[in-house]
Amino acid sequence: MIPIAEFQHIAATLKPRRMVIAGGDREDDLALYQLLRAKAFVSQCMLVGSETTMQAAAAHLGITLDPADIVATQSQEETALKVMEMTRSGQAEVIQKGNISTPILNRQLVKIRTRDTISLVTVFQAGCIQDGRTLVMTDAGVSTVLNFSRMTGLINNAAEIARGVLQLAHPRVALLSGNEKIIPSLPSTVLADELTKAHWEGLTVYGPLSFDLAVDPESVRTKLTKLAPGSALYEVAGRADILVNPGLDAANIFYKILMRMAACQLASMACVTVGLPAPYILSSRSDPEQNKLDSIALSCMYADYLQQQAAAQASRTVVAQAGPAAGLQGGP
Repeated sequence: MIPIAEFQHIAATLKPRRMVIAGGDREDDLALYQLLRAKAFVSQCMLVGSETTMQAAAAHLGITLDPADIVATQSQEETALKVMEMTRSGQAEVIQKGNISTPILNRQLVKIRTRDTISLVTVFQAGCIQDGRTLVMTDAGVSTVLNFSRMTGLINNAAEIARGVLQLAHPRVALLSGNEKIIPSLPSTVLADELTKAHWEGLTVYGPLSFDLAVDPESVRTKLTKLAPGSALYEVAGRADILVNPGLDAANIFYKILMRMAACQLASMACVTVGLPAPYILSSRSDPEQNKLDSIALSCMYADYLQQQAAAQASRTVVAQAGPAAGLQGGP
């Protein structure tokens, strides 16, 4: 998969995107706005929120806001509604959460969801995990109740990023739990087993697996002595590309650990929320600046992928509506 260090370089070669910062009136939001002015992958960064608060924060930072970038609102509810409308109309191509309550913003955005499952996909690298190889983790910020259907959606959303954006042909997916054995009193192991037995197109899925058995070949050699070559366990154990957490608690703890590692320059990470018309960056205020920029670059890459998919679907629809005769050119 593509290294995170390349995200901004790749995004800069693609069509630049209009983005919006929902609740973009804090000093850190405006500092990000200022940085994005120099980034080739952002054509415009719009700030939706209290103009009075924006201007005061901008004055304190010593920056000038372009009036064309300000979308003034009077409340967080109005901000969320405006961002939803801008996204639905295509005016906003990438969404960055700023100074706004996540539930308030999400209640509006869920109205324009494009699939049953919305989930946060985190891309990360850490030198102590698989020698720093690019990995994907889900879901640290959206899904609170997980069942077979919702877990299937999480897996497919993460796989879309891995395949469509990070160019990994056949991802290996580990379903994480507290044990690699199926234990009836530990529901995540039972659900992982059911998901393992399901049919997956273009993926190899296996669980339950503990974290070490998903990412560490040495742990696999020590603990799993009877691996059948060609089996899903053989393919995934110790070399998973996608790590699916058993619940929001585990995933969010994992995410916050990665954040601290990134702040200490022991890891790098970027995230994007999948399942809306536009990529949605649900980052924490305490996320390092580099994480935010890499997340925006990843979102621009994903926006390009979504645009290509939409164009391909439109082309297939035109051909289907035209009928078989549309392909005939005449002559022998």
